[in-house]
Amino acid sequence: MKMKTLHISIIIAAAVAAVVIFGVMAALTPHLFQFNQQSNLGEAESELALVVSMNSTDVKVGQGMGMNISLTNTSPNTLVVVPKHDWPLRQWSMGPCLFHLPFGMALFRGDYTIQNMTEGHRLPLYPRGVYMCKTIGIVDYVFEPSSNKATVETYNSTNFPVTMQYRIAFNGFYDGPKFQPLTPGVYTVVGDDQWGHVMVNHFTVTG
Repeated sequence: MKMKTLHISIIIAAAVAAVVIFGVMAALTPHLFQFNQQSNLGEAESELALVVSMNSTDVKVGQGMGMNISLTNTSPNTLVVVPKHDWPLRQWSMGPCLFHLPFGMALFRGDYTIQNMTEGHRLPLYPRGVYMCKTIGIVDYVFEPSSNKATVETYNSTNFPVTMQYRIAFNGFYDGPKFQPLTPGVYTVVGDDQWGHVMVNHFTVTG
């Protein structure tokens, strides 16, 4: 997938209205991933399937990489899971203001595995800054049967439906305020969720 410009194109599956909050939060063919399901998962959490995929494992400098991450209820029944915050990584490259999504993904330059992924240096896919985001007090996530569609239930009862999927396309990253195209080499993409699921895969950029 060729990109006409060196700009990030981020497509957010579900967006929320904005209010002030501080800070900035701060990819993979399915058959190549490494999967680690933690042994302390509860019964409901074990029914969730995290999938991270990418449109290619090899791109040339200047070409774009497309990634997708989703979280699906594999059970034929409605599934209710509460936030756990058992993040294997929690070093996200995807955009800010996605607090309602219980998963994330990170991009690293280099060849990393589940065993040493915490040593990687995250490459931001958006510039640093103060973003206008909505604060959400999440009580639980109610997944529809055999689906990645869920309802986020909050403490103030402003519940809202969310498709548990996020897509992003990029051909570079931000080094401070400066945008840098991907240079030749191996890159690692990590996807994780707050219940301990994690997936790792790689792609190569050639000149």
